[in-house]
Amino acid sequence: MITTAHAVQSLRPGIEWSMSGDDVAGITWHTPDVEPLTEAEVAKEMKRLEALAKTIEANRVAALQDARAFALSLGFTPAMLAVMYPQLTEGA
Repeated sequence: MITTAHAVQSLRPGIEWSMSGDDVAGITWHTPDVEPLTEAEVAKEMKRLEALAKTIEANRVAALQDARAFALSLGFTPAMLAVMYPQLTEGA
């Protein structure tokens, strides 16, 4: 789950800050001359990061499925995969 803190860190990398609560109003910037963030900027970044996380997970699952299919095409049996490469078992 993407949080406000994830979005702030993404939008202001390398900037020192702390946050009270889970909203933009609770941010204290410890690095001088930092432009504050708006709720809209943070909400937009949270949506972007959520979409990115979903894409990464979908790619990970597809890569595992491809690897399983390739291993089976080489003659590995499902039982062999379960022992040698458990991450390639169905449902993993």
